[in-house]
Amino acid sequence: MRRNLTSTSTSYNSRARSSASPFDSVDVSLLNLTRGSSPLTLPAVLLSEQEGSVAWPVDLVRARMAHPSTPQEARARVWAEIVRRRAAYGEPWGTVAVAMVVPALRRALARMRRPAELDQCELEQAVLVAVAEQLAALEPDGEAAEFGLRLVRAGDRAAHRLAYGVLCERRNPTEPLDEGAVPTGLPGTSMAQVYAVLECAEAAGVITGRELELIGGTRLDRLSAAECARRAGISVRAMFRSRAEAEERLVKALLAGELTVRAD
Repeated sequence: MRRNLTSTSTSYNSRARSSASPFDSVDVSLLNLTRGSSPLTLPAVLLSEQEGSVAWPVDLVRARMAHPSTPQEARARVWAEIVRRRAAYGEPWGTVAVAMVVPALRRALARMRRPAELDQCELEQAVLVAVAEQLAALEPDGEAAEFGLRLVRAGDRAAHRLAYGVLCERRNPTEPLDEGAVPTGLPGTSMAQVYAVLECAEAAGVITGRELELIGGTRLDRLSAAECARRAGISVRAMFRSRAEAEERLVKALLAGELTVRAD
């Protein structure tokens, strides 16, 4: 498993250096797998039982996966097969898995307020590496319906950690917002300081107490989305929407210099 993770992460790093957009590079890699006399395919029956023994190229499978009319059960079957093949055969199925979530990752980054000094390519590269690491942790006998969501969440967390780190380095290099944004062991980084930023934002009316718990629980305490949603008495979908809106306001407040973060 570690061998696959290393090769997959390395390939994404090399793509990021040679392409204007790492996401575009992954898309091109997926398309290249469908060309030639032996395109990479998946059984169409995974998406539609009416298709029989027909096989579809993986780019068409991704398009169908992204269509809102595709049932969740069909998406789960596709994810189960992709993860199974990656575990059994390695590449190019790791690339296929990551490419499947690139459209969702693009939407996630489009909603995010990116600091001007944070390069888009650097951000996409960090997201892809995080997705590759999460992919390596997926077990073929796991909950297939959650595979795609877990990869997108991993990329989203990585993007926000990087953005928070850049914002806080701009204001105070010794006080990063998220300790995951800098190497472990650097002075001035603690969970208490991270929560202090969130508490400052709550006191200033930038975020609510519930939003503080959602951000702190999922980003810092590593609680599952389902557990945080249960504690807040809302659905998982509502939890993600509420957290995203709160984080957008938080980043905007930091950019505007509306929050004062003091060292202990």
